[in-house]
Amino acid sequence: FGYAVTGAVDPTRILTNTGAQPGDILFLTKPLGTGIVGTAIKNGRAPEALVAQAIAAMRTLNKAAAEALADLPVHACTDITGFGLIGHASEMAAGSDVTIELDSAAVPLLDGVLPLVTANRSGGLASNRAHFGPGVERGPGVSDELMDLLFDPQTSGGLLVAVPESVAPTAAARLPQGSVAVGRVAPASGHTIRIR
Repeated sequence: FGYAVTGAVDPTRILTNTGAQPGDILFLTKPLGTGIVGTAIKNGRAPEALVAQAIAAMRTLNKAAAEALADLPVHACTDITGFGLIGHASEMAAGSDVTIELDSAAVPLLDGVLPLVTANRSGGLASNRAHFGPGVERGPGVSDELMDLLFDPQTSGGLLVAVPESVAPTAAARLPQGSVAVGRVAPASGHTIRIR
């Protein structure tokens, strides 16, 4: 077990991954695919342009997104890392007693990552699918490859942010380029995550 304290937190400005409310709009601030790209790099199967794009995404801090949200009524926020989008969204849903609905067509992906998915799945992706998959309702037309990207562990991923619908236009205008509305929060149902 290792632990490091790298700063101080103002207790009046903490954003947690609980508190999402039905009707909230969900924003994702970085594209998915860094786990697939990392595996492809290890196997010599990643095009240089895609590698450069993944590195640029991983080097981009979440600081600008956090600062853009500083004075907005954010109901819940989490970073997307080892549990992938579905895993971290599942934790948000469970902690908030809601269902999170993701619009699969809106989720941003690294350009060119989709064709690499089948040959470059990581062990972490399989673990995420096994652990979080039973809580997911998958809609028709959502491909296996896209589902894998939603479970893909991310290195230095973006933020998943739940804000009231009334402030969603302000959040969209302020968040860094590449931030996208990817879904909404619904009342709790039989699933933690619903993929449309």
